[in-house]
Amino acid sequence: MRHLIFAITLTSCIALTTCSSGQSSFPDNINITKTEKLKRIKGTKLFVTSPDTYKPMESMVRLQRDNNTYFQAIEIPNSNFYEYESQLTKLAIESQGAKVDIDKPIKYNGYNAIYFSGPSKKDGETKLGLAFGDETFVMMLVGVCQTSDKAAMDELNKIFSTSYYDKSFDLNPLELANFKFDESITGFKYAATMGNMFIYTPNGKADLATQQDNLSMFQLLTIEAPNFAKAKEFLDYTVSRYSVQGIETSNLKKQDISINGEQAYEVTMETKDKDNKKGNLYQVIIYKGTNAVFFLGADDEQGKWLDKFRATGHSIKM
Repeated sequence: MRHLIFAITLTSCIALTTCSSGQSSFPDNINITKTEKLKRIKGTKLFVTSPDTYKPMESMVRLQRDNNTYFQAIEIPNSNFYEYESQLTKLAIESQGAKVDIDKPIKYNGYNAIYFSGPSKKDGETKLGLAFGDETFVMMLVGVCQTSDKAAMDELNKIFSTSYYDKSFDLNPLELANFKFDESITGFKYAATMGNMFIYTPNGKADLATQQDNLSMFQLLTIEAPNFAKAKEFLDYTVSRYSVQGIETSNLKKQDISINGEQAYEVTMETKDKDNKKGNLYQVIIYKGTNAVFFLGADDEQGKWLDKFRATGHSIKM
């Protein structure tokens, strides 16, 4: 389960931290004191100071100046940064199909950290990334701006390098949930939050402490979607990335449906991982207005949970 969770997160983060040029002026050592000037990004324990032009997009755990300039915060709790450092090296990222020149180890308020910066695969766009943590969590900041907009690049670097992570902050892990669903169908319990992703397992938080790699689970993720087509595109992109993570898919079935009066797109498939372990995935994305909720159920028990995952997905109300 841990591997699946991190693989999904890393898929997006690697896409956002692909780099291919230059030297970085980002500081080697960040040492910030928490003050009242720093404001918390909802859904995280991260405090930042940013220009008034940056507005929150809470469903994405993002602060955005405009469509071309923004940054996103993603935390992976109950995870070990020292284990995942090896997956954030130049060699590891290039194995995912990206070219990387900048991969800079730094210190972030006492934590080991890695800074990334460089052009993305999208012409004229630059991505900035900062990952840090310890043996109990991994935190990732990912920034986007136009390569020609040096002021925006400087802004993002300043926001990153003057931020503060308060590990002791008492965070309500469900404060960004903008939907409801029937938890009683599976009986699964809340296990963890990663940014705008909510994870449930049979025994909840206790399962995260067992270090099990294979465990049935489901997750719910909120995203911004200007229309239903974009929501479907997000789910299809997620499916397309499984092969990069070494997951083979078969018996793929897709259909447009309606859930509680809202447009939805449902995808089911059989899977096989690198160790030839077979499983089943049930996925559905539900669209309303400019938002969507993505539900993913991973069944590692020969289809035992598939019907209940489908019923849980169909119980979602936005």
